[in-house]
Amino acid sequence: MTIRSFWTIFIKILGLWLVFDSITVIPQFISSLLYLNFGDSNFNYILSMVLLLIVVGIYFLILRLFVFKTSWLIDKLHLDKGFVEEKIELNIHHSTVLSIATIVIGGLMFIDGLPTFCKQVFEFFQQKNIFRQDPDSAWVIFSLAKTIIGYLLMTNSNFIVNIVEKQKNKKTIE
Repeated sequence: MTIRSFWTIFIKILGLWLVFDSITVIPQFISSLLYLNFGDSNFNYILSMVLLLIVVGIYFLILRLFVFKTSWLIDKLHLDKGFVEEKIELNIHHSTVLSIATIVIGGLMFIDGLPTFCKQVFEFFQQKNIFRQDPDSAWVIFSLAKTIIGYLLMTNSNFIVNIVEKQKNKKTIE
């Protein structure tokens, strides 16, 4: 494995982790913006929407740079320069490493989401307000979605790796 392929794998894993973490961060950011009552001013509403678009834009930029434009990022940051040895002795294909990373990230999401989901459901049954309009009811759906996405990432990691590989192959053809 070369230094460049090591950095490629590392940056793609970091990018996937940050993007999957956005599944948690963006809804919390939206919830915080809704909780902060800016008043009836259109300016404050527009400002909150602009802030939301900036946060979502940053996550899309991270996805694009870290997962799909990794070579460009390595070239710009000169990450493969200054090493004495050109090769690192590991005999693992990078798609295997990406698959393992996707499984680990999915597992972390599943482990984080399942207890939260169970706690939220237990609290709703305890308070008997399942059908009442409550701001906390959205978090039950969110934690369920996070748990399902984590499970799907663990079981379908090859699908994610194939998407990344197709993008990489498309880039090498161009």
